[in-house]
This record gives sequence, C-alpha cells and structure tokens, in this order.
Amino acid sequence: MSRVVMVIGLVIAYIGWLLYHLLIKKDLKKNLNNVYLGLFFIVI
Repeated sequence: MSRVVMVIGLVIAYIGWLLYHLLIKKDLKKNLNNVYLGLFFIVI
C-alpha cells in the first residue's frame, strides 16, 4: 500500500511542477528535457 501512495505522491508532485512551469513561470519550452524525462518514468 505504501508504494501505491508513494507513486501517487510523485505523480502529483510532477503535475504540480509541470503546472508551475506552464502557468506561472511560462518557461516550459526551456524545460522540455525534464518534461520528457518525467513522462518517461511515469509511463514505465
């Protein structure tokens, strides 16, 4: 059960980071490598 909670927490943290860079800092295109890396680990 704790692994499921940990995965959900990390996905929520990633979505928060993504929204922060998309809406507040507006520099998501500078961080595309980080976006792709995060999506790679979420998919796996």
